[in-house]
Amino acid sequence: MSTYSQRRVADVASVTPAHALHAFHAAHLPGTLANALSTPFYRGHWAACDPGRVRTPVDLQRLPLVEKYDIRTAGGDAQIREGVVCHDVFTTGTTGDPLITVRSDREQAYIAAFFSRVATRRPYNTRLRGLEFTNPYHGHLLRIPGATHFHRTSIYDAGSFAYGRATLARPHRDHGVEPRCTILMGLEQCLRAFTLDTLALHPDGFPDSPLEAVVTYSQYLTDAWRSRLQRTWHAPVIDRFGVSEIFGGASQCLRCGWYHFEPFVIAEIVGAHSGNVIHEGCGLLALTALHPFQQAQPLIRYLTGDLVETSATASCRPGTTAMRPLGRARYGVPVPGTDLWAITPSSVLEAVDECTDIERTGRFPGLDQVRDPLALGVPKYRTRWSEQDGRLHIRLDIAIRPETPPDRRARVAGKVRERIIARNPRLASSIGTDSATLDVCPCDTLGAYDLIAQAHSGGVWSAS
Repeated sequence: MSTYSQRRVADVASVTPAHALHAFHAAHLPGTLANALSTPFYRGHWAACDPGRVRTPVDLQRLPLVEKYDIRTAGGDAQIREGVVCHDVFTTGTTGDPLITVRSDREQAYIAAFFSRVATRRPYNTRLRGLEFTNPYHGHLLRIPGATHFHRTSIYDAGSFAYGRATLARPHRDHGVEPRCTILMGLEQCLRAFTLDTLALHPDGFPDSPLEAVVTYSQYLTDAWRSRLQRTWHAPVIDRFGVSEIFGGASQCLRCGWYHFEPFVIAEIVGAHSGNVIHEGCGLLALTALHPFQQAQPLIRYLTGDLVETSATASCRPGTTAMRPLGRARYGVPVPGTDLWAITPSSVLEAVDECTDIERTGRFPGLDQVRDPLALGVPKYRTRWSEQDGRLHIRLDIAIRPETPPDRRARVAGKVRERIIARNPRLASSIGTDSATLDVCPCDTLGAYDLIAQAHSGGVWSAS
């Protein structure tokens, strides 16, 4: 696992020249494709094309995309289980049945050996020290050897917040490990709870914080919560992006703010309407997991369901695929018949997340140290759209808390509408030309609501 520290930003980013990255991908593609072709699913899925013509990452677009539905339906026909022992890995599945994929003992042994070799080559005499709130989800979790020694605790451990602060505050004595914690890492919602509890005791932030980076993952990180984490811990935030089905993800860069993918996964961004690879703008994320890092569950051009912004020129690594996550694509609003987007899922969450009048789900209820379970959950809202007479009609329902006065409900709706339009220039232009409408409607309850960071069992995106 990479080390997350300001003074070792180069190590965090695993900076690799674009030509070396492309060479690494090209070297691993033949084995990746051959491994996939040993499954009945991929032999059938690629029957109308020639995988032998795929020699570089650019050539991957010769192959058809793969959706969650395809992998779920294929089951064992999309897996390689001969001569290995497999562990089951779950997607979150909050809005539908989870997708269960597998990871073999053979690939896990390879990963452990690979990263053990990498760790021994780091130019540091001592390992970093960190505090980690462990991930309670996804079934089997893969531990990766690295150059950081973590104190691990769980949000479900009684007193873990007090333990965490004490661990950060004092020096430690372990052979070959730095005395102070410089990394705080965990599930975004766990770090929210830890941060709120810390702010209640230290309104100006944790005093004399030794931290050099706060590492979050799993949920979409809003601008407000990024700022709150940085103010509390007096350290920059590095957000991690990944999906449980794929070995390898992306980390946000402290230099340029874009997310860079690790070398053992190939990322493509494709237009939602055309399916063509795009290099600038917003599109659907497709990932290819490279062999031998992923073996038992081959995933080639796998649509994750995420909408991302991409650029091949704006990041500090031109010539590589950089991206920013924008949430689950099915909760955005595409411009019909195009690859463009009128509303991104993240823009709606950003508009409503800090609004105290909107109902929220609870998170980690019943735990004494979790001061406000509702602050850890998500706001209840639902985005719907349709096209009629050449106009795009968008409706956002927001569940308002029952004690909110009627006049304030209207003001809340108006403010949310303004924020969404401000974050979506294409929508603003369309409203100005009367080719789109946006109605924000307060309501008392919502049976189903948008969860932009969660897995789902349906299509990549859908109108209603």
